[in-house]
Amino acid sequence: MEDSFGRRITTLRLSVIDRCDLRCVYCMSEQPNFLPKPEVLSLEELERLCGIFIGLGVRKLRLTGGEPLVRRGIGRLIGKLGEHVAAGRLDELTLTTNGTRLAEHATALAAAGIRRINVSLDTLDPDLFRRITRRGELETVLDGIAAAREAGVAVKINTVALRGINETEIDRLIGWCGREGHDMTLIEAMPLGEFAASMMSHALPVTELRDQLARRWTLINTDYRSGGPARYVGGRNRAAAGLHHALER
Repeated sequence: MEDSFGRRITTLRLSVIDRCDLRCVYCMSEQPNFLPKPEVLSLEELERLCGIFIGLGVRKLRLTGGEPLVRRGIGRLIGKLGEHVAAGRLDELTLTTNGTRLAEHATALAAAGIRRINVSLDTLDPDLFRRITRRGELETVLDGIAAAREAGVAVKINTVALRGINETEIDRLIGWCGREGHDMTLIEAMPLGEFAASMMSHALPVTELRDQLARRWTLINTDYRSGGPARYVGGRNRAAAGLHHALER
């Protein structure tokens, strides 16, 4: 497959469900309108679709949602897709998750050949976490991240930078990722849906955030890539040692 610019398409991002067990303020309303179940592809249809794309040259596959791990029977689909990894037809199978169901699925993810995942995490403060997600518990997500690491799955943290909400948490998150060995991507809030007007007042451009971080961190350019659109730099706190990857999308 090629796009209109003649570039080969080798990566597929597949949303397996539009539902989520959190209601993050920058992503979803408290009472969202989900698709009727008959309009959502079955797991068998998703498996068949992935097989077609793999046959057309897709080599990397990322599962997303909503929250993919809330999909009933998702473990079966992941296991089937893992067979393509084991057979060499797929180079990489990855997952983006909010981490709330990660502890119960981590071992199965590793067994299916998943070697790295993205986990959305915007703060290490339990109260602020509940405020941002409207219903989540930070400890549950941290337990899931720990379970993934124990299973041998590398974790990259995705953090949406929000002015006046979690911008004072960014340094803490970067330091924590460095100590725990996680890469980190800082993401700008996107003007999506009904939240475009209200949430854009909290948008914190990555260029501005980088300038802020440069006052407290020595940012070191790096050729490191994770396969996505993010561009990474190394960071060393001006007041403490510890080099790790962070920034920027």
